[in-house]
Amino acid sequence: MNEENNTSPEPIPVPVPHELIFEILTRLPVKSLTRFRSVSTQWNSTITHPSFSKAHFRRSIIAGAPVTLILTFINRFTSERTIFSLEIPSNQTRPAPNLTRLLTIPGFAHPFVSQSLNGIVCLNLGSMCVCNPSTRKFIKLLWTVSHAPLTAHATRHRSSHFGFDPVSTTHKVLDTWTTCHNDNITMEHQVFTIGSGSGSWRRIADGPPYFPFNESICINAHIYFRAFPSMIASERPVMVAFDVTRDEFRLIKMIDDPVSNSEESVLIELDGCLTIVDHQGVTNGDDILTMWILMDGENEWVKKCVTIPVMYGEMKDRRRFKFAGTTLSGEMIFADKRLVKPFCVVLYNIKKNEVKKVEIGELTDFEFSCSLVLMNVNEHVESIMSLT
Repeated sequence: MNEENNTSPEPIPVPVPHELIFEILTRLPVKSLTRFRSVSTQWNSTITHPSFSKAHFRRSIIAGAPVTLILTFINRFTSERTIFSLEIPSNQTRPAPNLTRLLTIPGFAHPFVSQSLNGIVCLNLGSMCVCNPSTRKFIKLLWTVSHAPLTAHATRHRSSHFGFDPVSTTHKVLDTWTTCHNDNITMEHQVFTIGSGSGSWRRIADGPPYFPFNESICINAHIYFRAFPSMIASERPVMVAFDVTRDEFRLIKMIDDPVSNSEESVLIELDGCLTIVDHQGVTNGDDILTMWILMDGENEWVKKCVTIPVMYGEMKDRRRFKFAGTTLSGEMIFADKRLVKPFCVVLYNIKKNEVKKVEIGELTDFEFSCSLVLMNVNEHVESIMSLT
């Protein structure tokens, strides 16, 4: 027989359906996806498409995934921001984790660092900066200016806030100039929508006058922060709510209570509700955690007190630890103020009244650690989202 007749035909390769490739890629870390963009034009188009970033993020927040924190430090000599990531071990018997240095951003010394919203963080570097720590990319927004006349004896204040609308998956930066003269307050608000392609700020309605506290939190497409409604000393603070979807402001009355009025208390999210927490024992002593919870997003405030067990007293050491942020499940994060060795992070679960203390591994790679001061710690979920 002819030898050619004995050879089996080569198998014809069957193309992998695009839907299957899409599904597989959503399960990969951002670091791998960044490399795989160069595989082909089709893969690059898939990975950079907004629908893929949404699907990838939804898979990243599945229950049971390890908790990853991002820590933002500022160099007190150069004003550079350095962002680290840290995976918290679910099993305490595992070795202590190491910090991973993600990126360093030059800029002006300013305390504002937002929570991580859908994988994106906002910082004030003089001009506002939006950063995706997972892709190690950031963009600096254009400077904003006030157009209100600055007369004699008038003062001017700038505040910035960061929000996210989960329905439209839109990130927005709210930038406000407040000009005060005697008892008069002039407000100038501008909004920058990330990824809109416009590359410019948009002026919105002025809204009610206020002088804000240095704080901000976004919950259910609303940015919350406390503020004084006027320059009259007898006026009590109110809660300002900015609707990220509609670009609208409203004021929420607060309980006349030392916790609500104190700039030492902090705002956190607890079970989807805005919560004001006295974590420094201002009202009931060091062993009591006092909270006011906004139950309906309107005007119903409920008070709750939790007794902190004596064994967890270390986290109340204000000389060493500072309140640094929260996890997505509502745990309060306390951390060493400086990047010292060993560096400790304490997670306090309010609902379970439990504490997990994590000592970070070797820090010998960061020779500049003595110059870094902690600004913020928050839970972070990986995102492949583009900033442009």
